[in-house]
Amino acid sequence: MGGASTGKGGVADATLNVVPFIDLLACTICFLLISAVWTQMSRVDVDQALPKASKTPPKEPPKKEPKINVAITPTGYLVNLFNSETKPELGQPKKITTIGEFKLCRGKGGTTDCRGTMETFKRYDRAKLKETLAGFMKDAGMGDKVKIMVAASDKVQYLHLIGTLDTILHSCEDAEGKSCLKNPSVGDLNLLRAEGFTAFD
Repeated sequence: MGGASTGKGGVADATLNVVPFIDLLACTICFLLISAVWTQMSRVDVDQALPKASKTPPKEPPKKEPKINVAITPTGYLVNLFNSETKPELGQPKKITTIGEFKLCRGKGGTTDCRGTMETFKRYDRAKLKETLAGFMKDAGMGDKVKIMVAASDKVQYLHLIGTLDTILHSCEDAEGKSCLKNPSVGDLNLLRAEGFTAFD
């Protein structure tokens, strides 16, 4: 760029260095591209379950189809098969308790050489949950067409909700490793109270 007069007969050097600006712009573009790809790869497809309200009652009662409810409580899972005509006894929630604890290092290193904050979380029995879901899908007689709804207590950490959704999606896989279940619904515990869940921990 050109210079400008200093008022004393000289010319001041006003060259603008644009290299740092170009470096910053390149880093920003890379960050946006990587973020866009990462959000697509790490996404868990779920549906939000909301109570439906209608001003006009339906002419015919809707057909009740079996649905698996999974409630995540601080002490474990509560699972039941709602609207099951073949085995109505499965409507009573089945308890799957937690199995100990595990530690997670928030920082560098592992559990033995953690250079950060060490946090302790309860370990949920996901293998037992997977086995229970497989049995319920068989008892429902609908295979992979049965709906699954998940609700978590306010005291449950977010990582347990994501881990449960991942377990549900992997409870029914084909030969290629793809889940044969539709997107599970995520709702509120109040939606499950009318479906056999009367008390939560």
